[in-house]
Amino acid sequence: MQAMKFNGSGSEYFKIWIVNILLTIVTLTLYYPWAKVRNRRYFYGNTELDNQNFEYHATGKQLFAGYLIAIVALIAYVVIQQVSPVGGVVVFLILFLAIPWIVWRSLIFNMRVSSYSNVRFGFAGKLGGAYFNFLLLPIFLFLAVYGFPIMAAILAPTADGDVASVGPMVGVFFFIGLAVAAYLYGVMKQCNNAYIINGSRFGQGEFKTDLKAGPFVIFLLKAIGLTILGIFGLLLLISIAAMLMGAGAQLGDLGAAFGDPEAMNDIFANSLVISIVVVMYIGLLFLSIAIFTYLQVRQREYILKNSTIDGRIGLASTMSARSLAWVSFSNLLAIIVTLGLAIPWASVRMARYVANHTQVDTSQGFSDYVSQRQSEQSSLGDQLGDAFDVDIGIGI
Repeated sequence: MQAMKFNGSGSEYFKIWIVNILLTIVTLTLYYPWAKVRNRRYFYGNTELDNQNFEYHATGKQLFAGYLIAIVALIAYVVIQQVSPVGGVVVFLILFLAIPWIVWRSLIFNMRVSSYSNVRFGFAGKLGGAYFNFLLLPIFLFLAVYGFPIMAAILAPTADGDVASVGPMVGVFFFIGLAVAAYLYGVMKQCNNAYIINGSRFGQGEFKTDLKAGPFVIFLLKAIGLTILGIFGLLLLISIAAMLMGAGAQLGDLGAAFGDPEAMNDIFANSLVISIVVVMYIGLLFLSIAIFTYLQVRQREYILKNSTIDGRIGLASTMSARSLAWVSFSNLLAIIVTLGLAIPWASVRMARYVANHTQVDTSQGFSDYVSQRQSEQSSLGDQLGDAFDVDIGIGI
């Protein structure tokens, strides 16, 4: 296994980033597609595997058409909603139903404009699969989360108008809904990742993956358990802090020596409130990052471990939840402290971390395999199609 490399630097990317920001503002966001192309070309071009780099071939002009359509659609929705609420609902439903098609077109376009060692990627997934994965499954998951409690509230017996009798049944339906939702979450993650990976191509080579829903369910349940433990620990920490501050507040009586004991008590009381708020905010922020990174790391490890290229080139992830959480949290802290100026540094740092912890099996004929794909490249069409560009997250 050989790890990928990222050769970019924060200072180098800062020049690209700040120019993109300024031009996007000056052009009232119309420069955004070109800014996105410059960003992606920088990150693709600086990502290396086996002494060969990736490339991004799209142009700002190609992305501009899709961006303009999105802006027009948003403006139309806002205007129609103001004129006719019913019309706004209709437009919203149309846009909602178009999401899987947009995702499908984005996958096709982004794969076709990406390459490694002069070999283009591709996507062969069907539109029907996009609607199943990005419309039906999310709807089922939403219904499982919210449908069972609502159903319990509607159908539960309310003899003699005793609302309290509804409580136990609502609780039962709520936990049943959570169990169904956890299972559907696993199914959705399995299907989403399988659809994207199995539909991906490298030249005429095929990506393959064999995933099960069970591991995703287990990852989710563990994340929920860690969340509960984290909240309990945070509340315990806050309680201890409150007790200590309360004991300190009693020292406010010493302020009598200075002629104003009530002022001293007020100071301690205010300090107590501020300390609790700060601890709670920072604790919840770090807990959220920790849980998110845990899910991301475990899912990524499982997905790559069970994925190959043409069944012969293996993939692996060496990320750890602790290190990714630290990189994410410290990046966020740096961005806040610098009022956003550290975004380029944070982006490069994260890109380097992800690349260094992504491994590809280059030991057995990898160079020959890439050369074979290169020889087949001339037979592939080079038409890029319409540009509908959205970022798709699949857990890797």
